[in-house]
Parts: sequence; C-alpha cells; structure tokens
Amino acid sequence: MKTRTVLWGVCALVLFFAPTIGGAQGQGQDELWEVTTKMEMAGMPMAMPPQTQQICQPKRTGQDEEMVPKQQDCRITDVRRSGNRTTFTMVCEGKDKITGTGDIEADANAYRGTMRLQGTMDGRPVNMTQNFSGRRIGACTYEDPKKKHDAMMAQTCGQALDELNTYMFTTEQSPCKAQKPEFCARVAKLAQDMRDPQVYRATIRKRGDYPAMMQACGQDAPAVTAAACQRSVGAKDFAFTAEFCEADARALAAQHCTGRDYTAVMSSEYAPLCQRYASELRRQAPTQPISAPPAPPTPPAQQPPSATGAVKEGVKEGIREGATEGLRRLFKW
Repeated sequence: MKTRTVLWGVCALVLFFAPTIGGAQGQGQDELWEVTTKMEMAGMPMAMPPQTQQICQPKRTGQDEEMVPKQQDCRITDVRRSGNRTTFTMVCEGKDKITGTGDIEADANAYRGTMRLQGTMDGRPVNMTQNFSGRRIGACTYEDPKKKHDAMMAQTCGQALDELNTYMFTTEQSPCKAQKPEFCARVAKLAQDMRDPQVYRATIRKRGDYPAMMQACGQDAPAVTAAACQRSVGAKDFAFTAEFCEADARALAAQHCTGRDYTAVMSSEYAPLCQRYASELRRQAPTQPISAPPAPPTPPAQQPPSATGAVKEGVKEGIREGATEGLRRLFKW
C-alpha cells in the first residue's frame, strides 16, 4: 500500500507540475489536458503499457514552483529553467527513501519529459523511469477535490439525518459527528411523537434499533413505550396493547377474558387480548374437583331371626324332614 502511495505521488507530481511550465498563462477558462505516461522498472520482465487520461487543470497564477503539489514525505528541490526546459530534483524521506531527477520541455500547449527514481520501497530496491507527455485539448471547469468531497459528505450526512442513521452521528469514527446535535434534536422530536400509538407502531416496524438510537441521545425508550401503552388502553386500542404492552395486556386479559363464553369474548373489544393470552389463562384457571360417581345402593342387611321365628322354622324343617322320611319308607327308597 505504501508503494502504491509513493508511485501515485510521483505520477500526480508530474501531471500537476508539467503543464505549469512554459511561462505565464493568459486569463480564461480552466484547461483540459490529455496526458500519457509510461513507466519502466528495472527487473520487470515486461514494460507496462502507456496510460492516457484527460485531466482538468485550474488556471495557473503566480510562480510555477508554488503550484507543485506537496506530497507526504517528499519535496522538490533544485528547480532550474533554461528556455522551455526545466530540471528538478525530488527527495522522499521517511520509511521509503527515494531520490529522483526530472527533465521537462514544455510550452503553453504541450510538454514532454522524463523522471528517474532510485531508492527503496517496502524494503526493496527501486529503479524506475517514467516518460510522460501532454497536450492541451480544450477548456473545462476545474473542481477542487476538497470542495467536491465536502459537498458529497454534506449530501451523505443530509440523507443520514433524514434516515436517522445512528452510526453516522454517534460513534468515534462517525463521518457526520459534527452534526450530532441536529441528529439528537430530531430523535427527541421522534421520541415525543412516538407516545402516540400509531406513530409508535409505524416507527418500531420500520426500525428495530430505536432503543439504541434514543440511548445515544439521552432519551428514555421505556418511558416512551409506557406512554404509548397508556394511551392505547385509554383509547381502547387493544390490538396495540396486546402487541406492545405485555403488563397491561395480561392484566386486562385476566379481568375481561377469564371464565367468559368464548364466542362472546371473541366478538367483544377485548378479543385481541383474549386471543393473545387465552391458553395462558386456561393454564392459570383453578382446577375444579372431579365428583366421584354415586355408589350403588347398599342392599338391606339381613336381620338375625328372632327366637319365635327360629322355633317356627324348626317346626317347619321337622315337618319337611318327617314327610320326606315317611315317603322314603312308603316307596322303599
């Protein structure tokens, strides 16, 4: 990554520095240049193909040296001019130490030149030659990269505000951290609006991260929910109560659903509560004792015979036995 950064710095140096050579420029529009570069590195089996691109350059004013871009850890020294020819030296210090020389011939509408670099990149030796040329092909409107970046970030942060994107405003790396006060002002308004059950329902279905969003801005999410639940009970919006207000829903279901006829309950305003907690209420209902089946009637107990009855039975038995014995004798059994 560091190698790419240094190489890009060299390319940018050439693209910005070369078109400024050739004397003072007249007033007018910014300039569109077609720039071609070709890089050769020692040890590379095949040369890289030339790269051509169009670059819009701002109109130059003042001394050319002041327009040379300052690359990190690099500086331009020993700039010398002779007619249309300019030579200079570049020195890069730091982790990667590189020195180079440049030789450019240019006029107001075209340039060509060479840069030679030697040193180390990522601990490896570098020996590179870059040939470049450019020609002015028309006019353009130059856009300052920083201004363009700032405009893009302003648009991004504006969209993040509309979407209430918590990350974009509340973390250490948040690109829109400077606008956190405006973000939290919108969150505070939303917290107030969410006390209405309809707004609460629409918000929570759209974004489940609202507790974290409110916490980041010091808003009390449970208090918002409690207020919305209180309103739902007062307005008899029991569908909302059953979905978002567990404590209230349980209490109302126990009061209005227990022990009532199912058909009557499901046609009443409490139907959402009863439907939500019906099975739980059945489990909590007290169990009725099961009655044992009636025992069969007990037959009346036989009373022991009285003394008179016993005599009578004895006489009868004697008569029966006597008769039987008489018959046995008569018929010789």
